[in-house]
Amino acid sequence: MKQEIENQDMPEVGELVLALVTSMSSHGAKVVLEEYNNMYGFLHVSEIATGWVKNVSRFITVNQKVVLKVIRVDSARTEVDLSLRQVSGEDRKQKLLSIKRYDKSRSIFDTLQTKAKLTEDQKNEYFDKVENQFGTVYSGLEELIRDRDEAFDKLGIPKKVVTELANISKSKISIPMVNVTGIIQVTTQDPDGINLIKSSMSQVLSNKAGKKVEISYLGSPKYKITVYSEDYKSAEKKLSSALEKIKKSIGKKADFSFSKEQT
Repeated sequence: MKQEIENQDMPEVGELVLALVTSMSSHGAKVVLEEYNNMYGFLHVSEIATGWVKNVSRFITVNQKVVLKVIRVDSARTEVDLSLRQVSGEDRKQKLLSIKRYDKSRSIFDTLQTKAKLTEDQKNEYFDKVENQFGTVYSGLEELIRDRDEAFDKLGIPKKVVTELANISKSKISIPMVNVTGIIQVTTQDPDGINLIKSSMSQVLSNKAGKKVEISYLGSPKYKITVYSEDYKSAEKKLSSALEKIKKSIGKKADFSFSKEQT
């Protein structure tokens, strides 16, 4: 099943849904499932919390939005039974994050429609194509931000529209970064040693998205190098490349060593 919100006829057992509490009684609460065309569902008092629930209002209130788990579906009667006590804190967090990302993806495509002068049908068609290709539209937009627009080539979306989509996405979505750090030691007897070291290190400094490298002076002969990227694997690769460039630039004019900082 796709991770993003979908307007299917009925939810599936085990699925997490966002529900609006519309009324309460001693037996439980009636809710509306906004993701499913405002379908009604029922949260029985036994599924609100572990143990005996004396007062339902201690756990939920009318007009509150809560994340619930689907525990029974009767398609013939259009009945959905739900549970609050079976939803963990992590479940709730991930569901709310999914909704937030879906809403942001929709907002980005609304902006795209205006800037690229798309029809409503074109906007929805392109949205669905990205969703089908990447599982979630948000995941596709993250790939686009990482300059991996070749993944969009087979979707049949005009290149100029993809370019506009990338520009909008980069202003709306921030890719989380990780970093790897280490200590470089460089000693040299060369009369122009300081300039040699500065020159060799300046060759690897960059500030491109996802490829940032920082070097700071810690006091002779130590320098701290930090590489940022979207994941540890690419960060490690970038660090290795930077160290090789520095060593090659210095050559035999200095003694070079590196030790990785433990995290």
